[in-house]
Amino acid sequence: MTKSCCFTGHRPNKLHGYNPVTEGNSKMLWKLRELIIDQIENNHVDTFITGMALGIDMWAGRIVLKLKEKYPSIKLIAAVPCLNHSGKWNQASKNEWQHIIDKCDKVHYVSNEAYTAWCMQKRNEWMVDNADYVIAVWDGTKGGTGNCVNYARKKNKSITSLHPMSLEVV
Repeated sequence: MTKSCCFTGHRPNKLHGYNPVTEGNSKMLWKLRELIIDQIENNHVDTFITGMALGIDMWAGRIVLKLKEKYPSIKLIAAVPCLNHSGKWNQASKNEWQHIIDKCDKVHYVSNEAYTAWCMQKRNEWMVDNADYVIAVWDGTKGGTGNCVNYARKKNKSITSLHPMSLEVV
């Protein structure tokens, strides 16, 4: 039986910047990696869902792709909110997005339209609805990640929350 886990988390401006290897981001991502391994080994999760946004979504996707070397049966699904999702990003971010998309086991477009005001929330709802577990990298503030966590609570999902600064897990 397939068990799945989705990710929600902040964009780089609410983390330690856009570079994943800064000291703060690196420590946070190693902790996120531990949480993903825990899902695989203890909750028997074999499918992970990333929303493909800059920051936690794409970094979590990269971690799952790397972990496929150790756990070849795990799968990564990209939940893309809209057709032109990465359209306004810089070229390096677009290239990174495409690299992850190309390596995903499945790509699901939540909306077949260009960007709309509601597509990110609909993407989050789709991810939560299709996941047994949620890993949130969240500092407790309002915004898209907070909305996703609240939706997951409403749906009685099991949520593991990692604070991006203190690295406290709850």
